[in-house]
Amino acid sequence: MSETQGLPEASGEPTARIEREGQGCLAIVEVTVPGPAEEVWESVASGPGYRRWFVEAELEPRVGGALVTHHGDFGDSEGTITAWDPPHRYAYVEPDWMGEGTPVPDWATEITLEPVPDDGPPATLVRLTSGVATEADTWGEDIEGTLPGWRSALRLLAEFHAHVAGRETAQALVMREVPAGHRLTVLLGLDGAVVGQQATARAEADGRHLAVTGTVIEASSGPAGEGPTQQDSVVLRVTDGSGGITAGVYEFGTLQYGETRMSVVRGYLHVPAGADPGAAAAAWAVERDWSAVLDALLA
Repeated sequence: MSETQGLPEASGEPTARIEREGQGCLAIVEVTVPGPAEEVWESVASGPGYRRWFVEAELEPRVGGALVTHHGDFGDSEGTITAWDPPHRYAYVEPDWMGEGTPVPDWATEITLEPVPDDGPPATLVRLTSGVATEADTWGEDIEGTLPGWRSALRLLAEFHAHVAGRETAQALVMREVPAGHRLTVLLGLDGAVVGQQATARAEADGRHLAVTGTVIEASSGPAGEGPTQQDSVVLRVTDGSGGITAGVYEFGTLQYGETRMSVVRGYLHVPAGADPGAAAAAWAVERDWSAVLDALLA
């Protein structure tokens, strides 16, 4: 049985579904990415590539190598690579994804790349499959909870290769635990944002006015949020020269994990090589500014 999350099959727009068979439960996300497989492979199968679309990570490119992904206040996730066939496929398994001492089935993830047969510019179909082969009755909701995040991540992968391929990327991440009912999108004036239209995140902190204006590329905001994590977020694409804000993709949102509700500001900052300030300096400035904003909102 599969559950498709109503998205069209178009370049850059992912499709996402849950498949259950027996005691297995898998999240499956596909997206068409501009560029040949060799270029896309660098993004999906290297530590520096991961930060373009997902999280900070370290990856050892071999069977038996380690893959560690960093999720801010939610901690790190450690896996072992079980298949490595560049630039076509790799897979990894995370055995202790609930922490040591909690018996769980292995969480297995596979990423495959296939050239898109077309007469147009080169493009690559990226397919991510992630989940458990057993105990879906117990852990299926955890798998389902990852679907919105994986769909967002693969959308950002396509965004990078469509708009800023070749640039240096750094991530800015600010997270704060918030009370029940807290909605960052509302507080920043993003509630009701519409995909394809312009929107601005506005805030005050330390006597300064902050404004990030861009094109809405994702909007899952609403009082109930989306999926088991109640994801309530808006993602903006900011181009060069937009109000002095570093070009990139900015996510503003709130997530629920168990009893913990967290507001998140993440910036994927894409800076031309050799630019001043560089990507790392730009990320530091974004973290400084939005840390002050979230602290002020919670004061």
